Amino acid sequence: MRMMALAAILLPLSGTLSGCVTNGGVEEAMDLEAPADDAHCKSLLMRPGELVYAQCRLAMRKTYLNDYNARKAVIQNQYGPVSGSFDVALRADAFCNYDESVKQVTLGLSDDIVAENAYQACATTREDLAARFMEATGQPGTLLLDAERPTILQQNRAAIREARVVIKGPPGSVLVSESEVAVQNAPGVLPPVGVVPEVSLGQ
Repeated sequence: MRMMALAAILLPLSGTLSGCVTNGGVEEAMDLEAPADDAHCKSLLMRPGELVYAQCRLAMRKTYLNDYNARKAVIQNQYGPVSGSFDVALRADAFCNYDESVKQVTLGLSDDIVAENAYQACATTREDLAARFMEATGQPGTLLLDAERPTILQQNRAAIREARVVIKGPPGSVLVSESEVAVQNAPGVLPPVGVVPEVSLGQ
């Protein structure tokens, strides 16, 4: 249920990127301790300490959108318009790097390791981006990949740092561990007080 709710946040953002930013640029990030995104994610039964809670808050903060738009602005300035399949490929690679970085928030790894792990995990989207770049500009895809690598690694490091902050919730939040989530979601376990259990259609 909660993953579906998170998808409901992410899909409109990924599908309408241009409409989600001011003048197609990078928006000013929300305060890391802003209560609005925290309240919204809690309303979807996501709790501080959970990976899905961090993903929800970062989606509300448009972290991925800002990364995408920052990269797009540089590419357009240096190589010309980014549109069509080229834009789709850039969007996919930006989301992949952001997503793979945030997924590691509970692993206790260093920023540099997380950044590199995420970058390597996105080889498929990166290869597609290189191909679309070559189609659009007539220049070797490796030209773009080599130029973008430092920026992407920097964005990945920033994403994991931000995730480490937002996953804790605003000051005073009660954290829940991923192991507690697994136990609470196990069959036959009663839900926390105040949470209405889901009922399958077959019941």
